Amino acid sequence: MGEFYQVLRRWIFYIMLDTKKFKIIIESTPLVSIDLCIVFDSQILLGKRKNEPLKGLWFTPGCRILKNETWQDCLRRVANSELNFEVRDPNQFLLMGVWDHFYKNSAVDEGVSTHYVNLPHCIYLKQKPNFQIDEQHDEISWFDLQEVSSSGEFHEYMRNYASWLIKADIDND
Repeated sequence: MGEFYQVLRRWIFYIMLDTKKFKIIIESTPLVSIDLCIVFDSQILLGKRKNEPLKGLWFTPGCRILKNETWQDCLRRVANSELNFEVRDPNQFLLMGVWDHFYKNSAVDEGVSTHYVNLPHCIYLKQKPNFQIDEQHDEISWFDLQEVSSSGEFHEYMRNYASWLIKADIDND
């Protein structure tokens, strides 16, 4: 059985919460999430979000880790569901650290803030893949890391990611 189907089979057992329970959790505790920082030729792939928080802004693909889902399976799920990108070995991605993300609203209620404990992972690609857009984004595009790191047109968290990625790439040269 292919790796995708193994991940899909495991995903069926993950607990998806109804909106009422999810709202209680968001009001009460942080969520653990993974963002994918995909870099090619000093550019980062970003999607224009359709959903809150950050609706209408350019951000990395990502989502929360589901109950009983490993971080590796979450990384695969995000890559596959948001980009139609198959990740064979999640360990090819580099953990960028543990980052707190705070938002004034949430996906379930404009008046409920969200706190993510985020585990962003990055990969520097040698070939530019053709990604397919999903239903969570209006569009996806590549942006120059230097521009993202310094432009107020990008969210603070994207500027921080871009600065980290530039430094990591310099350190690896």
